[in-house]
Amino acid sequence: MMKRHALFVAAFAIVLAGARPAQSHSLDEYLQATRIAMSRDRVVLEIGLTAGVSVAAQVFALIDSDGDGQVSALEIESYGTRVLRDLVLELDARPYPLVLTRAECPSWPDIRDGDGEIRLEAVAEVALGAGHHRLRYANGHEPASSAYLVNALVPATRAIAITAQRRDVRQRSLDLDVDVAAPYAGLRWTIISFVGFAGLIVYRRRDRSQRLIQRAELRTRSRPISHVDLRNLS
Repeated sequence: MMKRHALFVAAFAIVLAGARPAQSHSLDEYLQATRIAMSRDRVVLEIGLTAGVSVAAQVFALIDSDGDGQVSALEIESYGTRVLRDLVLELDARPYPLVLTRAECPSWPDIRDGDGEIRLEAVAEVALGAGHHRLRYANGHEPASSAYLVNALVPATRAIAITAQRRDVRQRSLDLDVDVAAPYAGLRWTIISFVGFAGLIVYRRRDRSQRLIQRAELRTRSRPISHVDLRNLS
């Protein structure tokens, strides 16, 4: 009985050991995950940077410029700006500048243990007019030690539709085919539908009124006419 229990514990430990690497990034990689959100007037990048234990000190040194073991708001903002310089965002083959709107950095102990995520947010002001567009994103930050992920979020409006996505093998770049509906197209069809429905109601009411009038006239014509002898009234 004890031998069977020991074998069960050993087998369970092997399963856990095999499952652990799939649930976390590699210890010697700098994982850079980007999410792309689009609207008619802007593209927003949400970037999460997580250093593996083996490269944590190297990454932290890029941020902690004065070497005091702490990250100030100025230091993480400076590092975020540096990351943006290594990114490319193009709409219809035209490059657009990225503006850093948020930069957050965990403490050194969290980064050292491989648990802390650096969070950056950047915005590009664009003009997504009606028609077909091609959006391209590429990440060239710290390529020697990095692993990449990139995904496009579903647009918040149905007027914007992502029709195709193409990534490179390492997911350093992403090309999107985007179709944008004409402004107020949905509202125009709503108004047309409403006017058509209102016209149908008016037509039915008018038709009903005409039928009621016709029925009244028929009843009047079929009613017998009373003849009065005027001589009896005098």
